[in-house]
Amino acid sequence: MNWWRRWHNGAWFPRLAIKSAILIAVIVLTLYPRVDWIPRWVGRMRNLSSVLDAQHPGLAAFEADVRATAPADAPPEQLLDAVQQVVLKRIPYAWDWDTWGVVDYLPTVDEALRMGREDCDGRAVVAASLLRRMGQPAELVSDVLHVWVDTPAGPTMNPTSAEKTLTSTATGTKVNITPGLLRNLGRGMNYGVGAFPLAREIILLATIALLTMQPRSSFWRRVSGILLLWIALVTIRSVGISAAMQGKTDDIVATCVGWSSAVLGWLVLAIRAGGGQPRSAPARPE
Repeated sequence: MNWWRRWHNGAWFPRLAIKSAILIAVIVLTLYPRVDWIPRWVGRMRNLSSVLDAQHPGLAAFEADVRATAPADAPPEQLLDAVQQVVLKRIPYAWDWDTWGVVDYLPTVDEALRMGREDCDGRAVVAASLLRRMGQPAELVSDVLHVWVDTPAGPTMNPTSAEKTLTSTATGTKVNITPGLLRNLGRGMNYGVGAFPLAREIILLATIALLTMQPRSSFWRRVSGILLLWIALVTIRSVGISAAMQGKTDDIVATCVGWSSAVLGWLVLAIRAGGGQPRSAPARPE
């Protein structure tokens, strides 16, 4: 540990840069092991419409199923409901981590049909493409946590009541900067912590603790900081999904307590305590 202490006695800026680079690298590799997919994902998010394909031949079977319950002269509301039911039935739900091995991925129609399972964004991509194939204008919208489809006749694919943060347009994705954006980001973080594999969250937690830990802090101070971070993780995981999806007051309060515990734990590890040297520190020469 002597080199660790000596490093912390030097200039703070190079140390901050190195620690930040390590943290970013660990976050990226933990959340997105397929690093080479990141530019593809970013490009698609910048233009949500780019993944839609109304002419994909695989949609013919979907269209036939829809027409069985919503003929050509059916009202738009009936068509939207039929499209939703067919897509939900034909494409079972699976989180992106299980399907693609990354925390989030926006597939094309071809990729979604080839995999045969998807989460809300892949299902919405198929539904919007299917509606366009059937002559109905359709756009993808998202509140960060969920993706659904908007049409002139109304929304489909289980829309939420949250404000729309992302909207697909002919010229690219429109980002709506509103007070609801922060609320949506909070819901997304709670859901992500609640749903992401625990083992990978422990990797992130350990990395944050090790990079933050003061080299001259006491043993019990380190234990206290790590314990607070662990309590935060367990608390948010236990209620994060429910808080994000259902918005119950008790769950929201619990997540606030969890995030507060995370901040407090980080501060306990980061702030150097005053007073004498801890027992773990080498004795100073007389």
